[in-house]
Amino acid sequence: MKNLMKVGATYALCLMLLVPFTTSATDKIDKTTEKARELASSCSPDDWQAFAKAAGMCINKEVNLTEAKGWFEKSLSINESALGHEVAGDYYMVSKLYSEAVSHYVKSMKMIKEKDNTADLGELQAKVEEAVIQSKS
Repeated sequence: MKNLMKVGATYALCLMLLVPFTTSATDKIDKTTEKARELASSCSPDDWQAFAKAAGMCINKEVNLTEAKGWFEKSLSINESALGHEVAGDYYMVSKLYSEAVSHYVKSMKMIKEKDNTADLGELQAKVEEAVIQSKS
């Protein structure tokens, strides 16, 4: 009986210690989603940058990916942009769809180069390389 009480007390103590950590993780996810939703809902219907940024916020934190996909798709339907394609590439990387990621990163790089032939594409090139490496593993 005493052993059962000790086990029960130990279990209760563990639960009390873990609950604050799980709650704060949920709060962090909710805050990112809330901020992204606020951005997407408060912008004008043709604000492709706001939709891409809202999607990027969620993708970077790997939360609310279904809604984020809708936002970057909407962004690209309004204006096919380098930013929109980079965000789409990031989404496909997180989703482990590496060939799709490469396709969007390459589109982004082409669009940037069309506007500025001297632009630094190092970050996008690194993303392409990472997608290729991940596709082979």
